Amino acid sequence: MFSPGQWLDTYVPGVPKPGGFTITSAPSAASASRRDQSRPPFLELAVQHSPGNAVAAWLWQPAPRVLGCGLHVRIGGSFVFPPPPSSADHSLDGIRRVVFVAGGVGVNPLVSMLRFMADARPDLDVCVVYATKVPRSGQLCDVLFLETMAELLGQGRLRGTLGLYVTRAHGCEETVPVEEGVHTLCGARVDVSAARLSGDELRRLVKDTDPESTLVYICGPPAMTDQLVAALTAAGDVSTVDPRRVMTEKWW
Repeated sequence: MFSPGQWLDTYVPGVPKPGGFTITSAPSAASASRRDQSRPPFLELAVQHSPGNAVAAWLWQPAPRVLGCGLHVRIGGSFVFPPPPSSADHSLDGIRRVVFVAGGVGVNPLVSMLRFMADARPDLDVCVVYATKVPRSGQLCDVLFLETMAELLGQGRLRGTLGLYVTRAHGCEETVPVEEGVHTLCGARVDVSAARLSGDELRRLVKDTDPESTLVYICGPPAMTDQLVAALTAAGDVSTVDPRRVMTEKWW
């Protein structure tokens, strides 16, 4: 079994080297004893369409070409929820709220964590902060995994907030802008800001609750991750978070 947030080294027929892909399903989906018996146990992976990546290209073939083929996989990664039990500093004792911060495709491992929380830890409050580029359509439903996270909140499987910070991709001025303000998606409230997520803004969000009862997960580009961690852990006011309670994964 894997832990939420981990990835798979995936070996496909005819390709000697593996491809690494984040697992986005909850561990319960891979269990034969799960509640939903409508389909066999499965793993969901985030695989971008990349013709230049031999493993990704193989997985993106038409379904009839890949169904029934045997794959070899190897689990890896230490950016997981719950935190490793071997570390007392990372215990969930006293934690009442988890803040998940995603930058672009850094949302992938957080989706597995949120799905796990919906199954096993619905008692914890969540604050999802998602910074990404505006999809060309300008539709929230086209933002990667936004509907998935909104459904968990809208169905009451998670309790908390969902905030989206959107910017236009460089050279894509023709992109339809997303209207700022409060939106409803899959029954959940989504607060949309047409701006980059700043360290000050993240500190404000964390300040809404006791930082000592808050655990933070940040996954995104290195520059963004470093900036947000520095802002959260800098001494100076009541919004400062103990660095041991900030988990990070950088996407290059």
